[in-house]
Amino acid sequence: PGDKPDSRRDPGRWLILPGLCCQVAGGVLESTLEITAAWTLLYSAAHVVDTIEDGDQDPRVGKLGGAGPAINTANGLFLSSVLQLESLHEKDIPSGLAASITTDFLKTILVMTSGQHRDLINSQLDLNQWWQIAEAKSGEFFSLACRAGAQLGTGDIAKVYAFSEYGFHLGLMLQIIDDLEDFQLLLNSREIPSPGSLDRSLAVAYAYEVLPTGTKKQLTQFVRSASSGAGGVDGLFDILDGCGAGMYMVAEIEKHYNLGVACLDKASPTSPASEKLKSIIRALKMD
Repeated sequence: PGDKPDSRRDPGRWLILPGLCCQVAGGVLESTLEITAAWTLLYSAAHVVDTIEDGDQDPRVGKLGGAGPAINTANGLFLSSVLQLESLHEKDIPSGLAASITTDFLKTILVMTSGQHRDLINSQLDLNQWWQIAEAKSGEFFSLACRAGAQLGTGDIAKVYAFSEYGFHLGLMLQIIDDLEDFQLLLNSREIPSPGSLDRSLAVAYAYEVLPTGTKKQLTQFVRSASSGAGGVDGLFDILDGCGAGMYMVAEIEKHYNLGVACLDKASPTSPASEKLKSIIRALKMD
């Protein structure tokens, strides 16, 4: 998935996360090949499902032949991800660790599914719900990649947790940036990229959290008008900009960037691999 090789939505950009975390933790890159393959398959499966359920447009998913074949493809990718982890039992690692990593993958799939379910059944999200869904769908997923890789490099629970938290903050940054880009498009061109998901955007959820009752009613009217294509985009932007929605998202990106870097500092002293992990999250902030 993704429009170009370095797209944030392309799993190819994140393939090095498990290996880098393993290296920083004291392990070797080659030991993470199975985990990297399994995580990439899981990423692709989740992207296909999200694209269909959220009504987004992705030409690559469209080429699968419609919603039915696409869902069937995603199911195959989910199962392929789990099967890939079976080869962990053939590696020179404790059998308990191989089983633990497989269980971790399965539990994370369930957490992601629960987040997607909450996203689907709520036509409008409050701020707390938005964060819960972002943590389940994106934070926990990237946390898994870093945690699983680190476990093949160290048995130190505190270090593994630090890598896990790095991935968690990285995943949250990705989700916030997606919503910030939509807000910036609204600012620059008065266009709404996904009208159907406007009620579930971070900007709108934040506005409902901080606005007085009277202005909330105005916001609801503008959101409904903009979502249906009946106008109201200028009024919508004025309210969102006036309450500081854009500044809030920028501040949250900065916060999670700093937290992610702090986690790396706890996990390991400076090394080329740890500096690469810092550059990854730094580049994301600057995108």
